[in-house]
Amino acid sequence: MRVAIIGSRGLPPRYGGFEVFAHHLAEKFSEKDFKTVVYCFSSLRAENYNLENVKRIFITPFPVKSLQKMYVSSIATIRAVFFEKVDVIIFLGTSAGFLMWLPRAFSIYTIFNPDGFEWKRARWHPAGRLLLKFLEFLSVKFASKIVYDSRAIGSYIKATYKKDGIFVPYGCSDCLTDEEKWREIEKEYNITKNEYYLVVGRAVAENNLHIIYEGFLKSNTSKKLVFVVNTTPAGLTRNERVVFTGSIFDRKKLNTLRKNAFAYIHGHSVGGTNPSLLESIGCNNLVIAYDVPFNREVLGDAGLYFDSADTLKEIIEKLECGIPLDTNEILKYYDKIKNDIYNWSKVTGKYAEIVEAAI
Repeated sequence: MRVAIIGSRGLPPRYGGFEVFAHHLAEKFSEKDFKTVVYCFSSLRAENYNLENVKRIFITPFPVKSLQKMYVSSIATIRAVFFEKVDVIIFLGTSAGFLMWLPRAFSIYTIFNPDGFEWKRARWHPAGRLLLKFLEFLSVKFASKIVYDSRAIGSYIKATYKKDGIFVPYGCSDCLTDEEKWREIEKEYNITKNEYYLVVGRAVAENNLHIIYEGFLKSNTSKKLVFVVNTTPAGLTRNERVVFTGSIFDRKKLNTLRKNAFAYIHGHSVGGTNPSLLESIGCNNLVIAYDVPFNREVLGDAGLYFDSADTLKEIIEKLECGIPLDTNEILKYYDKIKNDIYNWSKVTGKYAEIVEAAI
């Protein structure tokens, strides 16, 4: 069985959710003795990654950043059909949408994971949003099987395109920490255990960093706010209460930072099931989440929800004044969903079943 994974930036995982997902899929497929091909950005060529039956193929991205994933995914699709001649392709996101018809024309089974609403992201020009919406349409139309990681996304696909799919969630990774990493963090960022709120994500409008920043500074908390973001967003200035760390690719360091936070603030509002949210649950963080269906689907009654700077301010102040929370019940809920739903072994096992059933 020859399987291609297209749509991530590649392995090893150095970026975001799709890369971590591709890694776990590759591990499971290796156990199953599938011959797996993962198409990678050429920038990862120097990175070591050795997994039996997994081949990395490197593609140099297009110079224009906004077109890089589309270009790499398109080249990868052509290669998978004509050079690697795979039996199944797993498409992560819509970046290969223009060529989704190609594998179907050659009787190659295609699995499409739509992720979230990429076309809704504020960074795109209206013309770009129309293009992304069209790529979504093409991806849904030509996919042999649609697999969504959020039931809310599945409902949208069904209502918009009248096409059924299957729910297979994203996985929750173990929270591996290190006390030596904490000493490094403490010194580097001048923070104390349990005395800071944490935000992890990209500096994009739909992650609502400005609302988080404003709500936090409006509150009377004496704790700090730590942003782990790729760049400092315009208008967010440093002060003694706010720390910007830049991107942290060291997973153990990031998990150690999560584990010792007072609470995690999750501002993501556009995607499906967000990996950063699950990673915080994996570290048993109390979560204050932006109030959208995707976040409520994961957290249920175990989360606190905000939709403005003022509601976030109120939550922070109530928390620090002793808002009644049954922490044990929250942790029990976390343990249950980590085991029953957001379990990497079960998630990748289900994908393996779908692949095996395809041939």
